[in-house]
Amino acid sequence: MGNTRTKSAKKGWIFEMEKPISQNAFIIVGVAIILIRLILTTIPSYQVDMGGYRAWSLYLAEKGPKGLYETFHIVYAPAYMYMLWITGIIAKAFSVNAATHAFLIKLWAVASELVGAYLIYKIGKRYGKERLGFILGVVYALNPGVFFNSSIWGQFDSIPATLLVGMIYAFSVNRKMTAVLLYALAVLTKPQSALLTPLGILFYKELFDFSNITKEKIVKSIKETLVALCIGFSCYFIVIYPFYYHMDLYEQMKSTSVVKDFIAETIDYFCWMPNLYLTSVQDYPYPTANAFNLWTLLGGQPPIFDSNTFFILSYNAWGTILFLISIGIAFAYLLKYRKSDFAMYFASFFILASAFTFMTKMHERYLLPAIIFLTISVLWKKWMAIPLAVLSICVTANHWYLYYMSWQDVYWLDNYDPVAVPVALLTVLLVLFSAGYIVKQITQAKKVKG
Repeated sequence: MGNTRTKSAKKGWIFEMEKPISQNAFIIVGVAIILIRLILTTIPSYQVDMGGYRAWSLYLAEKGPKGLYETFHIVYAPAYMYMLWITGIIAKAFSVNAATHAFLIKLWAVASELVGAYLIYKIGKRYGKERLGFILGVVYALNPGVFFNSSIWGQFDSIPATLLVGMIYAFSVNRKMTAVLLYALAVLTKPQSALLTPLGILFYKELFDFSNITKEKIVKSIKETLVALCIGFSCYFIVIYPFYYHMDLYEQMKSTSVVKDFIAETIDYFCWMPNLYLTSVQDYPYPTANAFNLWTLLGGQPPIFDSNTFFILSYNAWGTILFLISIGIAFAYLLKYRKSDFAMYFASFFILASAFTFMTKMHERYLLPAIIFLTISVLWKKWMAIPLAVLSICVTANHWYLYYMSWQDVYWLDNYDPVAVPVALLTVLLVLFSAGYIVKQITQAKKVKG
């Protein structure tokens, strides 16, 4: 009787994970998703952000990259500027209006989300869960938290998120150098992608098998590290070069000596983007910059500064401590389950969600990349669909409310806003639950499968 019920249950559409998706179904659903996303993309953008993107795009089309960062106050890394450059050329060639130009700009992020959805499907297929992967891909592509960020708001947080998923997938199929390339491109698109640097442990996971370390493995790891560094520096050089200009650092170090001048320019060149990022984070020196997180619950909206004292230490110090604890938990988890692909995706979600929840200076959009990693985690743990739903609600609410308030000419929320507080509490509880789950996995003897 029990066997009969089991067989009957497995005949259900969702549970037949081994059964492939028909080509017709794939095409029909894919076309429907594309049409829905294109329609959503016609909704007006968040004008503050889109106004800047359009201005930069037109400047690039007319004058090229030189002088862009000196002319405008730009806090974004250069990789995205290439997309705006291409869009500007198209907009100028066809003399499109502002709305069409904004539509074209948003298509880059929309396309990345469709690629992300396909990656979810591919990952599911790789583990014999093609149908579940297909369902989750559809869920991701039509997730309100996802499409609000790109199709409506006009941001591009999903582009580095897709690149980082590609990085982990490349690790899982032992394509280390592809993983390094995707990681470098993600960081050069949004420096916040560097939050997943702890996943670098996967690059050396063979060396953590202490009972089976050989000289050949050590030599191989050294060679791979050197190649990886070459790839990373090459990506940096190629992407940055058209936009680079001398900073104050170069002016202070330059000399009449050719050698010293070369050294000064080299140092200045490779400090250029870190300086850009460090400068940009100082634009909003608050515990929270409209992000519904821990500091929303503790009254950290402007005009409160994150350098202010909060229980002996500053807000910034507390945020750093809490995030470092989260990184330590994630690192221990990855170290124990370094052969588990599930652990890679879930740890990525946890790191990104923890950064948003605990670190200061966070914006409303920075929780978005966590969605795709938690969506993929459902492939192994179906009950994680519940945390995914909670995460999606939090991301959507944070985006929607700020977007809605912008049409009332309100760009900064008051402390203890009645909408922000409950959503922030839900976000904090989700991260604490995830931390508890990981700690439980670390302390138990049985290892995670996958």
